[in-house]
Amino acid sequence: MKIFKVPLTPEQIATQLQCKSIIKKDIKLTNVAELNEADKNSVCFFENPKFQEDLKATKAGLIFVPKDFDITLKPDTNLILIDKPYISFMMLVKTWLKLEAPVQKSEIAKTAIISDSAKIGKNVIIGHNCIVHDKTEIGNNTIIESNSVIMKNAKIGSNCHIYPNTTIYEDSILKNNIILHAGCVIGAEGFGYLFYEGIQNKIPQVGNVVIEDDVEIGANSTIDRATIGSTVIGKGTKIDNLVQVGHNCKIGKNSILCAQVGIAGSTEIGDIVYLAGQVGIADHLKIGDGVMVGAQSGVSNSIPEKAKYFGTPAIDAGLKKRILASEKYLPKIVRYYKKMFKEKKEKE
Repeated sequence: MKIFKVPLTPEQIATQLQCKSIIKKDIKLTNVAELNEADKNSVCFFENPKFQEDLKATKAGLIFVPKDFDITLKPDTNLILIDKPYISFMMLVKTWLKLEAPVQKSEIAKTAIISDSAKIGKNVIIGHNCIVHDKTEIGNNTIIESNSVIMKNAKIGSNCHIYPNTTIYEDSILKNNIILHAGCVIGAEGFGYLFYEGIQNKIPQVGNVVIEDDVEIGANSTIDRATIGSTVIGKGTKIDNLVQVGHNCKIGKNSILCAQVGIAGSTEIGDIVYLAGQVGIADHLKIGDGVMVGAQSGVSNSIPEKAKYFGTPAIDAGLKKRILASEKYLPKIVRYYKKMFKEKKEKE
């Protein structure tokens, strides 16, 4: 349950959404909650039929429901009837958070160390123990939280939020409206070695990282800088916690990388690609637009556009499911084979 300081009424929410509503009670709404924990001041949503028992028992003051909802299930409850209840509910949460967000004022902690050659925009907040190196640029309304390090020549755009303990290496370019969660490392050296004359020789990593607008990167994820050129994260892409993106990778627009995905160097990921948890992708591959790869898959070959792959090695998801379904028959097949083999031996 999330409690808000600014109360809303059912009428205010319905007016804002410009949708059909059924208002039975005039109440003040002060929180958002799941159906099973709601009180009379809660806003909830109902979309999945498997939560129908929770719906019947809930005390929520306002519920977002589908347009075809059977009103007799909650005849005395305020309802918002809308096409996509969950999405609309979440849009309300975002709006509610903005309503009570404090006005941002420029504030630089006394313990922060900022180079004289750094360019700091308007209304920037820099937290305790941050270090901002030479010739860096930080855009307007950006927040850099405690213990973060911005190394030389790095550029951060406007309206970004850098959470604590984040490190942004030299020459990295972050555009606008970017969120980096705690512990992110942007622009560390790519993993490159060449075995020569009996030793592993380190390959210099002299490229950078470019992160386009509206990207969000989860806690403790790492984006390596390119050997030469740029590692690029495309506009609107969302990256979960504990993800590794190798040097010289190119990630397209609006893609989703779930937790513990690992992408080896120089691989290209298209637009609106979904990589589920713990997917591993080998180097120098091309993953086409609209591809979906199932959890724990190992991708060793390029994948064409809009394909769905699964397994290790990853193959067409439909084929992989049929293979998995067939595996349960293997014990019977083996017993049958042994029986036939024994009978054949006895005849001989």
